[in-house]
Formats: sequence, structure tokens, C-alpha cells
Amino acid sequence: MGISVLLGALWSQPCRVATLSDVQFNYIRLEVASLSMEASRLERIKDIVENNCLSTAQLKDLLWLLDHESTRLEVIRKAADRVYNPHLLPEALQELFTTESGQRAYEKWLREWQRKRPKD
Repeated sequence: MGISVLLGALWSQPCRVATLSDVQFNYIRLEVASLSMEASRLERIKDIVENNCLSTAQLKDLLWLLDHESTRLEVIRKAADRVYNPHLLPEALQELFTTESGQRAYEKWLREWQRKRPKD
């Protein structure tokens, strides 16, 4: 029981602080940027998001490394709950979507996310 229950309880806690220093994040960002295929970058970003609490700015930096708006939105869906300052997400991530369809998809996700999000 002990450790696994404790880790499970910690994992389910909302993100409150960054888990990556600026130096660590910059190293990881360069690593992701060096991957030549979008699918590889996507998988690495998903892994980073799953295992860390990020700031909105860090998430945005990673999302710029993806070429397609649909791929960015796929990451946002998973990453929004792994950001310790989620109140900044709506405005900060808006500029990642420049096509009409991308903007519509982002706005639709945003409305759903804001509706489901617990109020602090």
C-alpha cells in the first residue's frame, strides 16, 4: 500500500508549481525542436506534459514546435490540467490558431474546458 497510494494521491493533485527549471525546460525544448518529424515531436511533448507541471508560457513554447493547429489542440486538451497558471491559457494560446477552422476548434475547446473547470 504505502508508497503507491501516496504517489497516486500526489499525481491527482492539481499543478501548483513548475517542475522544470528554466535551464531544464530550455534543454527539453531544444531536444524537441531537433526532432525532424512532427509525430516524434508530438510524442515527446505529450511525454513532457504528462510528467511535469508547466507554466502557460512553457506550454506555449512547446506548442510552437508543432506545425499543425489540430496537433496543437490535441496537446492542449491533455495539457490544460498540467499547467499551474491555467487562468492565463485562454489569451496566451489564442495566437497559436490562425486559420478560421483552427480558431473555431480552439474556441469550442475553450468553452468546454471553462465549463468543466473547477472554480478556484
